[in-house]
Amino acid sequence: MNKKKACTECRQQKAKCDAYLNPGDACSRCKRVGLQCTISDPFKRENKRQRLSELEKETDTLRKRLMTEDHRSSVIEPVQAERHDHSNIPSHPEASTARYSRVPSAVSPSGSLGSVSLATPVHATRTATLDGQALTTTPRTLDGVTVQGSDIDGIFELYFREYAPYLPILGSRPSADGCYNQSPVLFWIIIGTACRSYTRNPTLLSALNKGITNLALSSLITTGSPLQRVQAFVLLVTWPLPDAVETNQQEINYVFAGILLHLAQRSGLHVPAGSDEFFRATTPNLPDIGIARRTELWAYIVLTYQRTCMSKGFLARTSFDISPEMSQSQSRQQTLSSALKLRLKWQDLCIQCGSAVSENGMRHLTSDQDRALSIIIRTYDLQIRDLEYTAADESDRLECNIAQLYIRSFYFLKQDKTSYATSFDKIQQVARQVITRVEKLTLSLRNPLSIPSYIVNALLFASYALLRILKSSIPFLSGESEEAKSSLFAAIGLLKSYSIDNNDMCSKSYTCLTTLWNSPRAFKKADGSDMLELRARGRLNGSHVVDAILWWREETDLHFRKQMQNLKNSALGEFPGTLPCKILQKLTF
Repeated sequence: MNKKKACTECRQQKAKCDAYLNPGDACSRCKRVGLQCTISDPFKRENKRQRLSELEKETDTLRKRLMTEDHRSSVIEPVQAERHDHSNIPSHPEASTARYSRVPSAVSPSGSLGSVSLATPVHATRTATLDGQALTTTPRTLDGVTVQGSDIDGIFELYFREYAPYLPILGSRPSADGCYNQSPVLFWIIIGTACRSYTRNPTLLSALNKGITNLALSSLITTGSPLQRVQAFVLLVTWPLPDAVETNQQEINYVFAGILLHLAQRSGLHVPAGSDEFFRATTPNLPDIGIARRTELWAYIVLTYQRTCMSKGFLARTSFDISPEMSQSQSRQQTLSSALKLRLKWQDLCIQCGSAVSENGMRHLTSDQDRALSIIIRTYDLQIRDLEYTAADESDRLECNIAQLYIRSFYFLKQDKTSYATSFDKIQQVARQVITRVEKLTLSLRNPLSIPSYIVNALLFASYALLRILKSSIPFLSGESEEAKSSLFAAIGLLKSYSIDNNDMCSKSYTCLTTLWNSPRAFKKADGSDMLELRARGRLNGSHVVDAILWWREETDLHFRKQMQNLKNSALGEFPGTLPCKILQKLTF
């Protein structure tokens, strides 16, 4: 008995086929309409989700390969062509970077934690000559500080080799002189970013610090090169200068994050298809930039803004809140890489969780509010873990752990004493995972100082969380107290290695964590029992960090300790479990 097989044409039209009656001959329908009768193998159904994942991975692989080929081709580019480019600088900054390519990175949204060797183009300061004259980079001066051409070349080389892969937003690599002619603020922020690890002249960072900050602020009132200013502020927020991360009252890095978002919106990046509606000059704001590149740059801007807000314990806005026409925003995001879309989803969930916790209340929680807080945290934590199965590499898993840490840190706000053991156990588990992955990342890099600040801030959150848990007498449900202690000590060592200035957050946190660990009074009441409730509760998921800084101030500042004791019977008596605004204003991180 012949197996009934329909021909391809009949199957496509879902028509009855009699090809099985006469094997080797065409079916009656194909004869009637004059079609070629072919019997192919049956259609094999595939798992659509699996197929989509395979296509996304293939796309990322091809993108990385294309980037490598672009760099290799630029290496063999003649010096004469580069000289010609210098003599004909385009009128628009981005005219020479119409083709946008992405650099594979160690921990960028499109890369993995493996180190990638990047080929770089021949720079103008190499020993190549033209007409018997050496090509040199012009020395530049900012605020009375002169940087020689050789140092500029070395710093630019360092930036594009070790920093740019984390944020592939500049397109093709510009020369130092070309970058300065296009946008002085972008040029100097690149210098300020990479000179933190420039060993040939370690004094440049402190010398240029104030001048770069003032230049960035003064650029807000200038006209021209809006795209380069946006790119400059993305770098400035991602790798803050020492004054921008110093624990003072300015919170300058948080302010820069807001400026970045508003600069991008003023340039129309939040509406890629309608960016031309957001300029008043005779030339467009974003020349020679396609919609796909605008969408990707906007995604990096949103991530940078959101990460800065969360690391400071402030409420932020989701990616859809700051992009009009949600349906179009969702469709535009389909052009992004799968890793970048995943990061946006995780960040949005963290922000939504913070908004829900703030709406539920953070001070003087009733029993109902306390239970609602637990429900909110579990709900968003589950959504984060549901997305974890799509993580493609170690970089994605680190991002997932950071999102979980930010959400589980809200457990510190609970006031139900019976739930502290369970809450602390959940926090310490994810805190240890973050520290382990950051340590692994650090060991895989030649230059740990190139790690973006949002990863360092997550390490800070994890360190302060473990410190508070280990200093309490709450038993570890999973029996891993020694492992948690080892993780804390590893994190303290990492913070010391990340420090670039005596006044930056890493240096101060190293001192604070060491002092509190060795103090018998830290996180203890007067009778020696545990002080499990937070006294500082106004920084959302970062409240435990501010609370630890408060304990450190009491430990090291006698005047501050007396001031706190005088206030305990007044403001603290009227509002138990909280701190006066005068005290909280002095506590920044």
